[in-house]
Amino acid sequence: MYSSRVLASCSQCICYCRLVECIRVSLFAPLFPHAMYCKLSIIKLHFFVRSVGQQYNNINSKFFDYTKFFVVESDQRGTGRSQPSVWDDWRNMKYYEDITISLMAADFEVLREELGIDKWLVFGGSWGSTLSMFYGEQYPERSLGLIIRGVFLNTKPEFDDVYTPKRFIENKNEKQIREFEYFFELAEQEAKDSGEAELDRYDSERIVKLYNGMIKRGDKMAIWVWYVFENNLMEEDPNKLLNFDKIDSKSFPEAAGVAFFESQLFLDGLFKHPYRILERVRNLKEDLPAPVHTWVCQGKRDQVCPPQYAQKLVDALQEANIPTYPHFIKAPHQCTDPVMQICLRETVEDFYEKYKNGVLGLTS
Repeated sequence: MYSSRVLASCSQCICYCRLVECIRVSLFAPLFPHAMYCKLSIIKLHFFVRSVGQQYNNINSKFFDYTKFFVVESDQRGTGRSQPSVWDDWRNMKYYEDITISLMAADFEVLREELGIDKWLVFGGSWGSTLSMFYGEQYPERSLGLIIRGVFLNTKPEFDDVYTPKRFIENKNEKQIREFEYFFELAEQEAKDSGEAELDRYDSERIVKLYNGMIKRGDKMAIWVWYVFENNLMEEDPNKLLNFDKIDSKSFPEAAGVAFFESQLFLDGLFKHPYRILERVRNLKEDLPAPVHTWVCQGKRDQVCPPQYAQKLVDALQEANIPTYPHFIKAPHQCTDPVMQICLRETVEDFYEKYKNGVLGLTS
C-alpha cells in the first residue's frame, strides 16, 4: 500500500519516518506503524515495546545501527495512535476485552505483510519478551532470530512473585513489602465493597481480577496504583519513584494502557488461553530449514521479571537444541540501564555478524 512511499523517503539518508496512515486489522482496531528508523539495508527488524500499553520514547535508537537495520515500531492495538486508543479515553477499553496474545501476534503478521517484509529479527523486553517468544513460536518461518530482555513467561509462580508479598518477605525488602500492602489495600477494599469474601493477600489470581474489574470501570486510583506499583518495583533510582497518592496527568494515559492491557492479558494468558512458551520452544526448530537462534539479556537484579524464569527459558531452549546465547548481567529490569544497553547492543551486533557470515543458516 504505502510501504513503497516510506521506503523511497528513506532511500537517501538514515532517517526517522512517521507514517500517516493506519493498517486496519479489524473493524475497531486500525494498527498504527508508529515509526521506522531506516536506511535501505539488508536486515528488517520489529521492535516490540517493553510493556503492553507503554510508549517507545525513541528507546531503540540506543541499540541499532541504522546503516545495517531497517527498524519497524508499531503502537500495539488500543495504544498510542492505534485507534480507538485507551490512552485517549478509558472507555475505549470496551473494544479490547477480547484481546489475546494470539490476536496481537496476528496483528504483527498483518503489519509485516503490508510492509512487504519476508522475514524479520524480533526484539522485545519485559511483556515484549513474552510477545516476542510467542510470535517466534507461532510464526518461526518469519523470524530471522529473537532477542529478548527481562523474560516474562506469564506463569502462576511469576504471578505469585509479584502480586503476593511472598518474595518480598523472603528477601526482607521493607520497601517492597510496604508498597505491596498499599497495592493490596485497594483490592481488599474492593472485595469488601462488593460484598465478597475476605481477600487473601496470597491469592494473586483474585487480586489481579479485582484490579482488572476496577480498571475496566475507569477507577482512576486503581489504574494509577497498578502502574505505580510496577514502576516502583523495577526502579532502583529513588528520584524516579512515583507517588501512589498523586496521579500525574501527563503519565496517566500511558498508565491506563499499561494497567488495562497488562491485567487483561496476564489473566487471559494464565487462566483462559495459557501461552505455554516453554512447551512450545521446539517450534523454533521443527520443520524449518534452520533453527531460530535466540539471544537473552537478563538482569540479575530484575525485580519485576526475576532471573530464575529467564533461566527456565534458557534451559528449555538448550534442551530443545535451539542455538541460545544467554547473558545474565549485573543490571535491573530497565533497558535504559547502561549495563543492559551494552548487553543489548552486543547481542544485536552478534546477530548481525552471524547473519552476515551465514552462521544462522538463513538465505534471506
